[in-house]
Amino acid sequence: MGLTVRDTDQMLIACQSGNREAFSSLYRLASPQLFGLALRILRRRDWAEEALQECFVTVWRRAGDYRPDFGPAMPWITVILRNKCLDRLRREKPLQPLDEGAAAEQPDDGPSPLEGAMANAEAMRLKGCVEELEGAQKTSILLAYYEGLTHEQLATRMAAPLGTVKSWIRRGLQRLKKCLEP
Repeated sequence: MGLTVRDTDQMLIACQSGNREAFSSLYRLASPQLFGLALRILRRRDWAEEALQECFVTVWRRAGDYRPDFGPAMPWITVILRNKCLDRLRREKPLQPLDEGAAAEQPDDGPSPLEGAMANAEAMRLKGCVEELEGAQKTSILLAYYEGLTHEQLATRMAAPLGTVKSWIRRGLQRLKKCLEP
């Protein structure tokens, strides 16, 4: 049984009223995909497990903050997970070798976070705005948000000064904001 956008939305809405069964179902269905993302960002199984647990604790506590009219539940949860992973990277020494065996054990048969976000009309608008960005701005923003790279990691990967990468991201986000304004 595949995880659908509607399923996750309904489960998260049920969590807003304290429905533990809906939360359990949401965890059971969404955690394999989210764990795979955490593992790709953190490259350590133990850190990925902790980030996933912290993510779902936050989802349970903040379920009332979710607004279905702003977009599907899965991207909302994915942002929480991404932030937990980035917090971990800031606290710890990053980029340990990837445990390939652990990554292979975790199926990722559901839609990616990007595919889930694209199910929403607002996300389609955002995609159009991202496509309008220039090369370095677009690349740095996509790597930061979808691969979870820090500014320092972006500077290394893109062979550019740290200040330049920060400027690309800041200016790119300003252009996105302007593009998305009604």
